[in-house]
Amino acid sequence: MAFEDVIGKVMTWATATEALAALGAELSLQQSDAAGPPEIVSALQAVSAAGGITDLDQLPPPQRAMLLGLVRMYLHQALDVVEHPDRTPGWAFTEPAILDGWGRGSMMVPPLIAASHPDLADVGSFLDVGTGVGLLAVAAANVWPRASIVGIDPWEASLDRARSNVAQAGLDDRITLRREELQSIDDTDAYDCAWVPTFFLTEAAIEEAMPALLRAVRPRGWIVLGRFRTPADPLVAAIDNLRCTRGGGCVLEVKRALELLEHAGCTDVHVAPPTGPAPLELVLGQVPAAG
Repeated sequence: MAFEDVIGKVMTWATATEALAALGAELSLQQSDAAGPPEIVSALQAVSAAGGITDLDQLPPPQRAMLLGLVRMYLHQALDVVEHPDRTPGWAFTEPAILDGWGRGSMMVPPLIAASHPDLADVGSFLDVGTGVGLLAVAAANVWPRASIVGIDPWEASLDRARSNVAQAGLDDRITLRREELQSIDDTDAYDCAWVPTFFLTEAAIEEAMPALLRAVRPRGWIVLGRFRTPADPLVAAIDNLRCTRGGGCVLEVKRALELLEHAGCTDVHVAPPTGPAPLELVLGQVPAAG
């Protein structure tokens, strides 16, 4: 490939990177008490408008915070790829922008689960695998007001922030955080629903953990595997694969997700209908009734 062709691609991708940064800057200024220079504010708004994004200030503050967290996360993870391309695959992030970005984005998960099946509209006990900074658990407590929630994660850097977030939300009495690997859980008939984000786990780890998950979820409860829908754009698919691989996870194909639940003994295994623009896809399986 000629240098001229490569540099053309580089400039196209650089424009998208700077546009994302400009969006983050606009959101950051909206959240801060400091007023940016008027000419910079105007230029940032012009970038968003040129990309088809307008009226950001009309979004509710929690949605703006989620967007800003995602922008920071993607930019910081991109820089980490450049600076540490030789790092062994696995979750090794300690940077708050990355940890909090994933946490902010995960807050959309409990509403999606609650809408995915009538049984999940009212959950009394919920297992949050890979709880990270605990914001998914906090969102779950708000979606299911009577639920008790257990969040497990082996990464202490995330759990440190999770403890603070749970305490700040006043939910210490409803959310229990445990430093634990998924494969090590020994709960029995403890949960109405278990959430498993497959993009943080290897396929082998998910398969190994299925018997423990089946024991942990009550009869007629649900195991929910989260995966990112396969994008049509091959570049997006390749980036998804890179991100998951570096984080120690996998891009689990939907057919394989269905097989894992079926082989574990789940019934009513199916893919939840898509809702909203998020690329997340939920694959559900019900634990058989006792006897």
